[in-house]
Parts: sequence; C-alpha cells; structure tokens
Amino acid sequence: MVVLLTMRDSLTRRKVLKVAAVGGAASTAGCASSIQGAFGGSTEVTIGGKQFTEQLLLSNMSALMLEDAGVSINDAFPVGGNTANHEAIISGETTHYWEYTGTGWNFHLGNEEEKIRDPEELYNSVNEAYQEEYGIEWLQTADFNNTYIVTANTDWQEETGVETLSGLAEYINDGGEVTWAVSQEYINNPTAFGDLPDFYGYRENMDNVTYERMAIGTINYRAVAEGEVDLGVGFATNPNLQEFDIATIEDDQNWFVIYYPAPIVDQDVLNDTIREALNAPASALDTETMVELNARVSIDEESPENVAQDWLESENLL
Repeated sequence: MVVLLTMRDSLTRRKVLKVAAVGGAASTAGCASSIQGAFGGSTEVTIGGKQFTEQLLLSNMSALMLEDAGVSINDAFPVGGNTANHEAIISGETTHYWEYTGTGWNFHLGNEEEKIRDPEELYNSVNEAYQEEYGIEWLQTADFNNTYIVTANTDWQEETGVETLSGLAEYINDGGEVTWAVSQEYINNPTAFGDLPDFYGYRENMDNVTYERMAIGTINYRAVAEGEVDLGVGFATNPNLQEFDIATIEDDQNWFVIYYPAPIVDQDVLNDTIREALNAPASALDTETMVELNARVSIDEESPENVAQDWLESENLL
C-alpha cells in the first residue's frame, strides 16, 4: 500500500478509502492490479442529477452526448437533491452530474460565509477544492447563472427606468415607493435577500418599501405580471419569465450567490472523449436557451429526453 500512496501525490481522501477497500485483493493480485483498480477502471459513466426540470434536461443531454460518443453509460438520474447527489458522486455510486458553482462552494464545501463575487474566481476555487478533496473535476460551465433574481412589472420598469439594483437603490433613496412580493424564507436567507438593502445602500429608506408576503413560485411571477406588485423574486432560468413576459432587475454588483452549472466528473473515469462530449452542450447553453427549454418541459409538458435530443440536434451536436 505504501507504493500506491507514493505513486500519486494528489491521492484524495475518497481514493484512499477505495484503495483500502481493495487491500486484501491487492495482497494476492499484486501492486500493479491495485494501481489499475484505484486509478484506472472502467470508462462507464454513471449519470446522476437532481430532481427538477433543468437538471433533468442537463442529465439527458449528458446521456445522449456520451452515448453518441460511444461511452458506456448507466442512467441513475434523478438521484434526488443537493445532498443526495453530492454523496452519490463522492462515494462512487455515480461518476457524473451537473452541479452549480455556488452550490459546490457555499453548500457542499461549507463556505457559507464566503461569497466569491467573480464567476471565474469562483469556478477556479471550487474546481481546485473538488479535485483536491474528492478527486472530482469541474468541466466547462454553461453560460447562464441560475441564481435568485428580482423581477419587475414591465410597465413599472418603463415608467421608472430602473434596470439595475443600483438603480433601484437610487430610486428608493430618492423617495420612490415600491411594493415587493417576497417570501419570509427569501428575506431571511443570507444567500438570497439577506442583507441586500445594506449591500446596495438603501437600508435607511426602507419605509419606501412595502413587502407583500408571497411564496417564490407561479403566484409570485403572476402578481408581478398583472401589476399587483411592482417587484417580485424568482430564478434566472424559470420558464415563468417567458410565460408571463415580465422584466428583471440586473444584480449589477453580484450580490446574489453565483450559480453557473457545469458537468462534474470523477477523475477515475474522465478521459478526453468524455470531456469533449460533456463540454459540447455547456458551450452552447445560455440563459435564454435554458428558459425556453425549461418552458417546453414545465409548461408545454414535453419530455425532458425529447427536448434535450431536439435541442442537441438543432445545434448539430448529435
């Protein structure tokens, strides 16, 4: 076993456990077999993923791209939520799923108090930590950030000219009044609303803000669209943005946690073929595209697999 640990300086905690598990076999099969089992192994990819529309689309894209590239796959998605997918990939039950940079950094790695506001710095930090801690590599991120957003009634936005959160703060500080549909959970969540009024500098004029307690969901988007409130809250790739044709307020100073998605892969199975196959859809996805694809599944009730295949073919990726 000493030979194994000195052959690779970057041996991770999880791989140490995997090596230990095959220790008995190694004593009879020889060190060469142990090295191959710990660091080589099958190129089959077991695909995990979370149980909501966007993730089902991304998981299906992975399955279609890998199959097209001739890679053997095991379809295990959806696995469940954040914790279930993280535990599955670090234990080796799965070897790939799509994760979000903010989820990896703030939730799985436990950096709850450390917001990294630059997307590239966040990606590099989470990728380096995952490789060191888990032997898992983050591939290329897609060009959309599925984070919290502030939504706006289109007529209100045209009348006020408020397009950014800095502009909203200025509007409030100048005496402008707003009604804002928010949930209690959103207000108290440090990764959502949290101290946003302090960050953007309008805390002293909160008398100009009236909160309407409302869950983050269809009811919130509809209230904004119909002018029941001026502002609401939501997520950047939610299909209700398209369904209700509502505006958004740009988070121009990156208050909200950054959530760029990327394929993450166990380095034990990762090779150039897998890397190229999984990076291809990431290169072509953007916010507008993801909203449209999510709408086709959530609103038009098409199957995630069919929508994923249709889009990949339209982009000449299949």
